[in-house]
Amino acid sequence: MFRARGAQERYLSWHYRSRHESLIAVSNVEFYDRKLVIFPSPGSNRLATGLKLRHLPEALYDRGRTRTNRGEAKAVAQAVMTHAVENPGMSLGVIAFSMAQRDLIEVEVELLKRSKPEAASFFNGAHPTEPFFVKNLENVQGDERDAIFISIGYGRNESGRIAKEFGPVNRNGGERRLNVLISRAKMAMEVFCNFRAEDLELDANAGHGVRAL
Repeated sequence: MFRARGAQERYLSWHYRSRHESLIAVSNVEFYDRKLVIFPSPGSNRLATGLKLRHLPEALYDRGRTRTNRGEAKAVAQAVMTHAVENPGMSLGVIAFSMAQRDLIEVEVELLKRSKPEAASFFNGAHPTEPFFVKNLENVQGDERDAIFISIGYGRNESGRIAKEFGPVNRNGGERRLNVLISRAKMAMEVFCNFRAEDLELDANAGHGVRAL
């Protein structure tokens, strides 16, 4: 509405959250026209490991029935428990592309918590201002954590085909949802997915959100 009225436009240029350049690099290129001023940070903090991909080719998306990826949910839950035991000083959030995947991850985490009593303190008040959460991407506006795990969930199914379905990211404005999602981490972000970028064939009609993903 402001643009339609001819109002002046100015970017916020200083990026404060990410302690590793890779955590904001995609947003800077895809959404901010490379205008962000980013501080070079590798080496300043051993926990600031930046962006990583956890490729899970055997974890298949059950498109026809549950619309979840159980193998991926189990891998995320296991990573959560490892984090709780090995890096309890870092706050953590898990974000899934769909509500169904979010619910499944919550179940898998609860199952593992019963067999990992040494992790209890992490989930019970270790980070009072930034408690552990599992959310779907439509509900993370304003959240930030030291580490973020992202479960795409969608992807290659039993037939070997990758359906170009990524929930809200496919819709109009999906690129804004994606931008919010991938800019939540301060020190580390791990993406769990059963395909790689080169496996996804995009056509000319692919939306900005899917292309950025």
